[in-house]
Amino acid sequence: MSPATLLICTRCRAPGDDPTAPRAGAALLAAVRAAADGPSVRIAGAACLSGCKRQCVAALTAPGKVTYLFGDLPADANGAADLLSVARSYLAREDGYLRRKERPERLQAGILARLPPMAWIPEDSQSEILWPT
Repeated sequence: MSPATLLICTRCRAPGDDPTAPRAGAALLAAVRAAADGPSVRIAGAACLSGCKRQCVAALTAPGKVTYLFGDLPADANGAADLLSVARSYLAREDGYLRRKERPERLQAGILARLPPMAWIPEDSQSEILWPT
């Protein structure tokens, strides 16, 4: 199993939040760290994941695996549980590729991007990248 990293944007705010209130992204990061049940995935904050219109954004990445970017996550224990659940499924897959139905419901609709690992990108830029089936 390759190591995986769960990056959580710490600058995310919920729409209409008081600018002096704690940021929702930082609250989500704290909730994930509190709920984590082992060292199988690294958890780190990121100053910005550039998903500002989709508050509480997180990325799941690992060498040689697909990278996912999720948004619209709640900054609470439910958001943390969903992220840790998808991380466990991700770790179990050699390529990290997770079909929609394999992700928690909130992470089915809240997906912002799925990027292929660099190894999948053909040197011939005219080729099409095919996802595994």
